Amino acid sequence: MGNLVRVLRVLLLVEAGLVLCPATLPAQQYIYTNDNVVNQTNSTTVLNVSKKGAVKVIKTYSTGGKSTGSSSYFALAPLATARIKNSKCLFVSNGGDSTIAAFTITASRGLLKAVKGSPFSDGDSGSQRFGVGLAVGGNQLLFAGNSSSSHLSVLKISPTCALDVVNTYTVAGSPDGMKATPDGKYLIVTYLGLVDSFQIDYAKGELKELGPFTPKGAAAGVDISCNSSTAYFGDAASHTQVEVFSISSSGELVELNNFTNSNGQSSNNVLLSANGKVLYVSNTQSGQVTVLKVGSHGALTYSNTVMLNGKITYTLGLATNKRGTGIAVAEENNTEEALGVLAAKGTALKEAPGSPFAVMKNGGGPAGLIAVPTKVCK
Repeated sequence: MGNLVRVLRVLLLVEAGLVLCPATLPAQQYIYTNDNVVNQTNSTTVLNVSKKGAVKVIKTYSTGGKSTGSSSYFALAPLATARIKNSKCLFVSNGGDSTIAAFTITASRGLLKAVKGSPFSDGDSGSQRFGVGLAVGGNQLLFAGNSSSSHLSVLKISPTCALDVVNTYTVAGSPDGMKATPDGKYLIVTYLGLVDSFQIDYAKGELKELGPFTPKGAAAGVDISCNSSTAYFGDAASHTQVEVFSISSSGELVELNNFTNSNGQSSNNVLLSANGKVLYVSNTQSGQVTVLKVGSHGALTYSNTVMLNGKITYTLGLATNKRGTGIAVAEENNTEEALGVLAAKGTALKEAPGSPFAVMKNGGGPAGLIAVPTKVCK
C-alpha cells in the first residue's frame, strides 16, 4: 500500500501542474479503493490527502464479501457514492458473491463505518465473472449490474446508507459501463455491444426500458455530458472507436457519430474532462491513452495518443480528481495492478516521473478507485 500512497502523492502534484501549491488543493480529499484480490475476502482502503498535499493511509476495511479479481475489467465501476440527508455513503461491490458493502463516511476524517446488515444482497446470487458494476441515481437509488447473469437490480438507499433490493430486471446483455444522467432522469447501460436507456421512477424504484439501441461497434464504457444531452461510448475494437449518441428529452438514444482512428488498440473506457471539451480514451490492448477534442453535436477530433510507460498488459479504467487536472489510469501487468498518473491540461497529457506505480499483486484483476469529492463539471 506504500506504493499506492506514492501514487496519490504524485497525483496531487499533477493536480497542481507538478508544482505543489497548497492554496489550490481541495480541502479534505479522500481516496477509496476496491482492493479486489482474487479469491479472497474483499476490502476497501481509505486514504487522506491533506491541504499541504501529504497523503497517508488511514485504514483498510473488510467489505465482508468475496472478490472476483476482475471487477474493473472492460468498464465496470465497482464503487459508488451517494449523499442521503446527513449521511455520505460509500458502496463497494463484491463480485465473488453478488453483494454490496455499504459504509458511512465521517466527513471530518474520511473514516468508514460499516452499515448495519452490510454486506447486502445485490438482488442476484453466485459469482459474477467480471464483477458487479455500480451507479447512483439522484442520491436515492443504487443500480447494480451483474455481469454473469445479465441482471440489473435497483436498490433503495436508506437514510442510514442501508440497501434494500426493490426490483431486478433481466436485460439484453451483460451489463458493463453504467451511469445515470447528471439530471437523474435516465440510466444509460452498455452490454459490450448493445446500449440501453432506462427511465428512472424514484418513487417506485422502477426502471422503464426505452431500448435497447444498436451501435456500430461493441460499446463497453460510457460517460455523459454535464447537460445530460450526449452519451459517449468507448468500444472494444482493434482500434480506437468512440460512438456518440444524443439523449432525447424522453430518454431515447440516437447515434450522432461513429468516430474511428487507427491510433491505439481497443477503447473500452472513456472519460470527459471537467469542462466537457476533451475526451480521454484508454487503449486497452496497446498501453496508450488517446485524447480527442469534443465539438458540438457529438463531433470528435483526434488530438494525440500518449504511450504510457512500462510493460503493460491492459490499460483499463480512467479516473480524475475534483478539478479534472490529474488523470489516473488503471493498468495491469500480468498479475500485478499498477496505476499510471498523468497531468492533464487541455489536450496535453504528461506522465508523472516514476509512473506507472505498482499497487499490489492481486491475481490478475485491477482494483477500483474513486475520489471523494469526485469530478465537478465546470
